[in-house]
Order: sequence, then structure tokens, then C-alpha cells
Amino acid sequence: MKRMTPEECLESAARMEIQAQVVYSALAIRYGERSDLRELFSGLAREEEQHADRIRALALHRAKQDLSDAAMARIAGTLKAVEAELAALMEVGADGRMPDEPEEILRKVTDFEKRYESIHAEYLAQDFAPGMQGMFFSLARNDRKHSELLKQARDAHGGGGEA
Repeated sequence: MKRMTPEECLESAARMEIQAQVVYSALAIRYGERSDLRELFSGLAREEEQHADRIRALALHRAKQDLSDAAMARIAGTLKAVEAELAALMEVGADGRMPDEPEEILRKVTDFEKRYESIHAEYLAQDFAPGMQGMFFSLARNDRKHSELLKQARDAHGGGGEA
């Protein structure tokens, strides 16, 4: 497999934010009769689009840096795992397997946001230059906020317990 460049890494990360936007948009439609969930998922979809825009803007201005082969391999592996998880979430929506009750899907996207937070804070931020690290830490904070909002929604819809 060809080594990813930092530019390709950032473009891949931006594409995944757009995939997350698609997932949240589909959830907003699927649970549209529940205004609280429609608003939650629509808001998360907008924020994921903004995340993609931020990553692409950063790539235009700051992606010209050299990362070690080990760092690029770690990032590529992490991105591949996230891409697979997003594909699985998208598949659930595409083939009509989204449950009538939202608890299970809320659990899945809460878990996903927690992993995204970790990826932004621990993997991507540590490998990029300090000017880029701040943006990834900011995305991690947004992911934490998303997790908290999703957990609140899950609790409100009877799916409490630890996520």
C-alpha cells in the first residue's frame, strides 16, 4: 500500500467528516417525527460539515509538513478503521435497518463520537505540527460535546446506562 501524504490524510479526514454528516442527516430524516431528535441530528450534521470545511482549509494552508513513516502508518490505519465504522453506520441507514426506537442507534453514534474524540485528540493532534494540533484538539472538544448531547438524548428516550 502506498504511503499517504499529510495532504491525503487531511483530505481523507475531511471525507469522513462528510460521511458523518450524511449519517446524521439520514438519522434526522429517519427520526424526523421526533422534533428533539430531528433537531439534534440536523445540528450534528451541520457541525460535521463545518469540521470538514475546517480540515480542508487547514490542508490548504498548513499541510506541507513531513511526517515520519510510523506516524503516517498510524494515521492511515486509524483513518481506515474510522472509515469502516462510518460505512457500517451508513449501511444501516441505506438498507432500512434503522430501528423504530432510537436507543440502539443513539448508543452507536455516541460510541462513535467518543472514538472520534480520542482519534482527534490522541492520534491526529500528536502527529501534526503545533499549529495544526489546536484544530484537532478543538474537534475533539466538539466530539465530546456531541457525545454528551447524544447521551442526553439516549437517556431521554429510555436508553440510559453507560455508553
